[in-house]
Amino acid sequence: MELDLIRAVQSIHTPFLDAFFEGITIFGEELFMVPLLAIIYWTINKKFGETLAYTVFTSLLLNNTLKEMFSFERPIGEEGIRTLRPETATGKSFPSGHSQNGAATGGAFMIEFKKKWLTFLLGVLIFLIGLSRIYLGVHYPKDAVVGILLGLLTAFLCARLLKKIQPEVLYTFTFLLFIPALFFAGSEDFIKSFGSYAGFFLGILLEKNYVQFEVKGTLLKKVLRVLIGILLILLIKEGLGAVFPEEALYDLLRYFLVTFTAIFLYPLFFKKFNL
Repeated sequence: MELDLIRAVQSIHTPFLDAFFEGITIFGEELFMVPLLAIIYWTINKKFGETLAYTVFTSLLLNNTLKEMFSFERPIGEEGIRTLRPETATGKSFPSGHSQNGAATGGAFMIEFKKKWLTFLLGVLIFLIGLSRIYLGVHYPKDAVVGILLGLLTAFLCARLLKKIQPEVLYTFTFLLFIPALFFAGSEDFIKSFGSYAGFFLGILLEKNYVQFEVKGTLLKKVLRVLIGILLILLIKEGLGAVFPEEALYDLLRYFLVTFTAIFLYPLFFKKFNL
């Protein structure tokens, strides 16, 4: 049944739609998420950037934990299924990480800004990200649907809990909640998401106590802050990826350093040098 639905969606394929959905799916990937988080946290709205980062990293942990628990295979290789951008199809199939990432991010924006037009546009984008995973032949429909629902639910719960519980307490609880998953969720994606959350968790605690930077500054300073910061993050992520052994511990350390640098070390630098 689900394979028939994928085939039906793919039956309308054209070169334009191939390019369109390959572009849309990027909104659920690191390539889009990292610059978005950096720009908001460093230069626009620090508090919302923190909330967005917590929402996204929590969603990643939940998604990759569930993927390990269910361990469903992808439709890749099934008869009559075209697969595009297979390099984005890492780990298991259920639920869709791209769909959940997009929904968690979009949901956080909906809750923060409460604008009908924005909610509508983000709703369309979230739907298209989910549809892209089906069109590209890397997920079943249920993967995308559940991913979207979980992403929206994560955004809602994170926003509500942050209003009722002291952030540091909530961040600590979330960190401890996912530690047991280390004993059964050994996938590369889970390890990376755990390292990312750990870097966020420690980084935010240190930033609040020792840095307390502000996003104010001239437009030129903000542009330089973003360009230098993203270059630094890429150097850490790709540079360490090139020299570290391909082992889980090193993946965890690499992603820990990426988020720890973005949340604490880099703000410490640009505050000190008035960037």
